[in-house]
Amino acid sequence: MPRVDITNRMAELEKRRTVTLTVTEDCNLRCRYCYEPNKSRERYMSREVAQDAIRFYMQEESELEVVEFDFFGGEPMLAFDLIREVVDWFHQQEWSRNHLFFIGTNGTLLTDEMKSWLVANKQCVYMGISLDGNKTAHDLNRSNSYDRVRENLPFFMEHWPDQPVKMTISAETIPHVADSIIDLEELGVLFSANVVFENIWGTPEQKAELLETYRQQLERLVEYYLCHPDLVPATLLNRRVEMINVGRPAGEECIRWCGAGHEMMVIGVDGGRYPCHRFMPWVTGREVPTGPVNHQASWRPEMCTNCRLVALCPTCAGYNWQENGDSGLRSTYHCEAFKLEVLASARLQALRLLQRQPEELVNLSSDELYQTKLRLDAILDFAEHGI
Repeated sequence: MPRVDITNRMAELEKRRTVTLTVTEDCNLRCRYCYEPNKSRERYMSREVAQDAIRFYMQEESELEVVEFDFFGGEPMLAFDLIREVVDWFHQQEWSRNHLFFIGTNGTLLTDEMKSWLVANKQCVYMGISLDGNKTAHDLNRSNSYDRVRENLPFFMEHWPDQPVKMTISAETIPHVADSIIDLEELGVLFSANVVFENIWGTPEQKAELLETYRQQLERLVEYYLCHPDLVPATLLNRRVEMINVGRPAGEECIRWCGAGHEMMVIGVDGGRYPCHRFMPWVTGREVPTGPVNHQASWRPEMCTNCRLVALCPTCAGYNWQENGDSGLRSTYHCEAFKLEVLASARLQALRLLQRQPEELVNLSSDELYQTKLRLDAILDFAEHGI
């Protein structure tokens, strides 16, 4: 069935203040790609720290009218009693700003008591879940937890059907990408998929083999989406190819990929403030940056500055800081994989245009025609010059 296209949600997120409350560093899983190597099972946020942060941002003078409080970990549902207490306390106060709460969870710890409270508060409490594809892929990544997550998946789909499931791709699950995405599509789940930014690729020979496997997986998905024209393609096959050669206007900052250093703020378990969770010392092993982050007038290294795809290539300011000590110095481990996604996206978009009947094209709005022209120009550019 047709579902929401999640690729343009950034504009909506830029209109709200997002405050992440790290309610615990503890977690009941040990995911293969976890980027929190120094987390502690004993560190939990206190009620006072959470309430102080909420008071500050609900009373903050800002043009951002909505404040979103994200409960984060570790696994935040290990701190469910704190979450419930804080939300219940919040609703006993009088606030002038709109708000919502979000809980990102691994989906393994829900009890009937938790579900009852969540349903009673679902008008302002949203939940997101991680599901890394089919059983084989998910269990490889996430401590053999697939069966527990699948047991709770109908609960998420019933109450938050427009909240994307998060599918993370590691080196071990690249051979299962197509089957995993097809499985999620057949389940009717809205989802977002991405390859991690870290260096998962191994030796040059291992990387070449993984990239060839990934190319074949993307080709399988192109064929799948051609057979299902009503589906919005997964993120990997839905890259905005029309944004090639989009440079930075003189005097303006680069296109950014998240709110770190802008609309986003993270509160650590002890009350410390960070641009995002990936800047916290127990994640990065570095001191907290003292200057502005994610405010680049140019991206580096030079290979990125001069790349025609830089405007559509995602990057993580926090991981750049962790890896390079500079939020504007991009990590490039995923470069070749991303180019494969762009090429697969261009091929899928071209073939879908060929599938359309002439009368469908005649009825396109002027904006749709313009966007179609941009995509065609990009596809022809790729065909002539490659990536």
